[in-house]
Amino acid sequence: MASLVAGCGAWAQQSDDELQKQLVNPVADIVTLPFQWTTNFNTGPFSRPQHTLNIQPVYPVKLDGGWSLINRAIVPLLSNPAVLTGQDRVNGLGDITYEGFLAPPPGAGGLIWGVGPALVMPTASDDRLGQGKWSIGPAVVALKESGPWSVGALVTQVWSFAGDGNRPDVNAFSLQPIVSYRLDSKQSIGYIGIITSNWDEKRSSQRWTVPLGVSYSLLVKPETFVPMNFVAGAGYNVIRPDNASDWFVRFQINFILPK
Repeated sequence: MASLVAGCGAWAQQSDDELQKQLVNPVADIVTLPFQWTTNFNTGPFSRPQHTLNIQPVYPVKLDGGWSLINRAIVPLLSNPAVLTGQDRVNGLGDITYEGFLAPPPGAGGLIWGVGPALVMPTASDDRLGQGKWSIGPAVVALKESGPWSVGALVTQVWSFAGDGNRPDVNAFSLQPIVSYRLDSKQSIGYIGIITSNWDEKRSSQRWTVPLGVSYSLLVKPETFVPMNFVAGAGYNVIRPDNASDWFVRFQINFILPK
C-alpha cells in the first residue's frame, strides 16, 4: 500500500490528457491492472447470459535503443450457460493468453506500433471453458494520435500446434479497433468490441462475429491512491454465428500502477 501511495505523486506530475492517451495505447510505457466484466446476452441454444471477467495486467520493460517490451496477459474467469438439456452452468478459469509486443519509440508523424507473439495456453478448468489447445501466432498493433483522436487496431492470428487431439484445431483471427475521442481532460468516448473469425468454419454465415459498440471512459486521480480509469459500454453483434450473443454490456476498472 505504501508503494501505491508513493506513486501518486509521480502521476500528479503527468497531465490527465496525456494519461488518457496512454490508457488507449496498448504499447504505452505504463503499468496497468484492468478488471473487465462483460455480459453477453441471449447466448447458446437456450438464450441465456454468458459472463466473463478478464484480468489483463500490462507490464512494460525498457530495452536498449528506446525500444520497449510490453508484456500483456489476459486471464479470463468465465460463467458459461448450458448448451445441452440437463446441463448446468459452468464457472471457472478459461484459457490464458500472453502477448509480448516489441515497440520502438514513436515514429515520424506520431505513428505508434508494436509486434510480437500471442500465445494461448490450455488452462481452462473445464472443457466447456476453453479450446484444449496450445495456440500461437503474431500480434500487431498500430496507433495514430491526432488532436483528441486516437485511432488504430490490434490484430492477432493464432493457430493450434499441440494439445488435446480430440478437440478441433484452432485457426482464429481477431481485430480490435482502437477509436477514442477525448471529450476533456478526464472523459472520453470510444468503440468497444472485437471482430473475430474462425477460419476453419466452412460456412461463411458462421465464421464471423462483428460487434458495434460504444463506451464512456472516466479518469479519476485520488490524492491518496493510484489513478483509476472507469469504462462502461454496450454493443450489438451485427454479424454473428447461430447461438452467439446479440447484445453485450461491459464495465471496466483499470488501476494505473507505479513502476
